[in-house]
Amino acid sequence: MLSTDIIIQFIQSKKYSPMTAAELAEHFHISDAEYKQFCDLLYNMEFAGEIVKIKQKQYAYPKNVNLMIGTLECNPRGFGFVVPVKEDGGEDVYINEEDMGSAMHGDLVVVRLPAKVQIPKRRFENKRGTSGQIVNVLRHINEFVVGTFEKTKRLQFVAPDNPRLFKDIYIAKEDSKDAKPGDKVVARITTWPSRHLNPEGEITEVLGKDGDHKVDINSIIYQFRLPHIFNHKVMNETKHIPHVVSQEEIQNRLDLRNKLIITIDPEDAKDFDDAVSLEKDKHGHWQLGIHVADVSYYVKPNTTIDNEARYRSTSVYLPGKVIPMLPEVLSNNICSLKEGENRLTKSVLATLNGHGHIISSEIKHSIINVDKRLTYNQATNILNDEKTSIHISDDARGMLKNMAHLAHLLFKNRLERGAIELDIPEVSLKLDENGFVKKVEKVERDISHKLIEEFMLLANEIVATFMYEKKMPLLYRIHPEPDEEDMLDFADFVRTLENKRIDPFKNRQLQNLLDSLRGKPEAYTVNLVLLKSMKQAVYWAGEGRHFALAMDHYTHFTSPIRRYPDLIVHRILDQYFSGELSSPMLQESWVNCLPDWAKHSSITERRSEDAEREIMKLKMLRFFKNRVGDIFDGVITGIQEYGFFVQLNKYFLEGLVHIRTLVDDIYRIDKKNMALVGTRHKKMYRIGAVVKVEVFKIDFLKREIDFIIHNDKKKKRNF
Repeated sequence: MLSTDIIIQFIQSKKYSPMTAAELAEHFHISDAEYKQFCDLLYNMEFAGEIVKIKQKQYAYPKNVNLMIGTLECNPRGFGFVVPVKEDGGEDVYINEEDMGSAMHGDLVVVRLPAKVQIPKRRFENKRGTSGQIVNVLRHINEFVVGTFEKTKRLQFVAPDNPRLFKDIYIAKEDSKDAKPGDKVVARITTWPSRHLNPEGEITEVLGKDGDHKVDINSIIYQFRLPHIFNHKVMNETKHIPHVVSQEEIQNRLDLRNKLIITIDPEDAKDFDDAVSLEKDKHGHWQLGIHVADVSYYVKPNTTIDNEARYRSTSVYLPGKVIPMLPEVLSNNICSLKEGENRLTKSVLATLNGHGHIISSEIKHSIINVDKRLTYNQATNILNDEKTSIHISDDARGMLKNMAHLAHLLFKNRLERGAIELDIPEVSLKLDENGFVKKVEKVERDISHKLIEEFMLLANEIVATFMYEKKMPLLYRIHPEPDEEDMLDFADFVRTLENKRIDPFKNRQLQNLLDSLRGKPEAYTVNLVLLKSMKQAVYWAGEGRHFALAMDHYTHFTSPIRRYPDLIVHRILDQYFSGELSSPMLQESWVNCLPDWAKHSSITERRSEDAEREIMKLKMLRFFKNRVGDIFDGVITGIQEYGFFVQLNKYFLEGLVHIRTLVDDIYRIDKKNMALVGTRHKKMYRIGAVVKVEVFKIDFLKREIDFIIHNDKKKKRNF
């Protein structure tokens, strides 16, 4: 079969005139037996943005006909951008609502480009310059939409939960499935929107009353299309998985069961991917062991379990519920490194000197038996010599303190290499028996968290370097260099906010800036702006650098129970050690499949993060439902023409103070000082400023919370 490069080269040529699939097949002498496969190839090329179909079902090169293929990303305020599917496909194209046609957020579309695209500097700013027009939708992704069913005298409709789906879906009375106003429902779109008409649909499932914990969770699962039920084929396959380690397999492995090995995980963890050990040899060098669950021993390629794991690609952690990548018999049992149980592992064994630098390392198939399971809180209490109810031996206590010392050296070495350590606080929600939030806790990245983090980073780097040196197929975790313009913008932001001049291309200066702000009100904003100025980390088939970690070789190896890329890396290592990887055919098969698997894993990772973020926000809004009028301390984190955003100090929940509620003056935005400034009294609301706010309004449909500035004088509000 032809390569895509040959087809593109022909379609790009000056002699080419648009042809249909049949005409292209005739040109390339495609036989009748190969025709269907050839059409499938053209179809995939179209979806990849390499060619485009125009009138009379003819194919053309997108740029030659002023078209582009991309994904529509909508803003709740009624506009969007088409992001090209090709990495070198050019700039994002701004789309007015009236130019979206039948497209909705997330759809794969064909957009007609303007003669000269004028793109707002920041995506999703509503600055209407020259815009493109969507002329075709290649793939709709919103056939099923989760939302709230509502009624008026004349209409029935579903208001989508996703604010980026900003058009209500009209529902005929006979298609309502007896839903009641306020019910959370799943609607199937039967008629896509047009320029002046909303979409139409039918209700396929009534989830229950809005506000119920299970309804909230199921709504998020449906909204983000999270696969959450293992089919009977997967479950039947799990029946053949052994529940204990065989004696034969023990004899084939490095036996580390007599070593002192511990796990350190969150209090509510059920699957334990990794364990650690540490001792000194006769030369005074550290012998560090990072032992990772050998999931690839149990999950074989192309089995039903493997196909489902690849499709899910990651476990999803929602408050009160985990959607695992692997069935429980694997994730919580035979693969999980439980205390006192024989478990199969791959061990990264590293020898380090007194300064924390690697002298040598090796990777071994091993068997371990964990001596002690510790939670992060327990480990931290032990390290801080605080009282704890857990019993731990003196040897384990001493090993834990040595681990903390070594982790500090590793962290110091990373920063010296140019790593950037962002400080973005997170919260953990504690739920009651009904699924409502009873407590909100800040997640402290204390000494025990950093200990495990440093050891896992080291293991991932050692494995990636080993695979690179041995010329294995690579599935890296990369973090591309940020764009120059974005970093210059960040430097301008810092100069305005902090009156500091930094070179944004020197990582040491960036880290020094973050360190100098630690504990200050504006620290969160600066960390967040820096994060947004950098690119996202992704999975990548091949070599690539991790910018934030300052590592030339980095992969994901340490969490194969919950991440499919880690399982792939384990599988490649298995084939290398068995000698199978010497087969050119096997090498070629990896080269062919890894790019798609890497892309899929990056997409599902983002989906998982978005779902987790959305349910956290929804739970927090429910928590604040009965706290309207309560007063909280917060920090201004963003300024817009229409108001400013405030993050509450205790809960890290962000909401808007709308400019219309600032009744003591007329305020205008001052972009130079990143502030709203009163025109008469010159009062200033500036990024980083500490303010007292009241909870004013909660909108569960838009999943937003509004604040007002707290005024002790209690003046009458007219807004």
